[in-house]
Amino acid sequence: MSHFRIRPATPQDCPEILRLIKEGAAYEHKPNAVTLTEEDLLQDGFGEHPFYYCLVAEVENEEQIERSYTVGYAMYYFTYDPRIGKLLYLEDFYIMEPYQGLGIGSEILKILSQTTLQTNCSCMQFLVVIWNKPSVEYYMRCGASDLSTEEGWHLFRFNKETLLRMAAE
Repeated sequence: MSHFRIRPATPQDCPEILRLIKEGAAYEHKPNAVTLTEEDLLQDGFGEHPFYYCLVAEVENEEQIERSYTVGYAMYYFTYDPRIGKLLYLEDFYIMEPYQGLGIGSEILKILSQTTLQTNCSCMQFLVVIWNKPSVEYYMRCGASDLSTEEGWHLFRFNKETLLRMAAE
């Protein structure tokens, strides 16, 4: 069994985070969806007012004893819901397939749960792609509520082109 550790990301982790983001997008059958760059990650997550926070999961690199290998990450931020107040929003969560089932994801969720409670947030929210049945079932077993069925929400997005058009009207 691999030994792993979970830690807050540092600016030096941006290349590995981007690699994992691209792997996650490929897993979701959207390999060309990632337009983000390492510079974007660096600027947006490690400035005076970060837009996101990130945890990385590392395992010991068997080839190099002194080095570790990044095998997963969780990207999150804090937001506000006018009905329930502060919440932690888990934006992205990915563990490389060979390292799934080792407890890495559970440990990340534990740390995120602790962070949610320590910051007095009312809940943690996240999306799961509808066809990812194993993840949906896992979160349901852990006690997550499926708001798409319980509260009947639809997720909408205005893309940049639409925003430009609406801003000009």
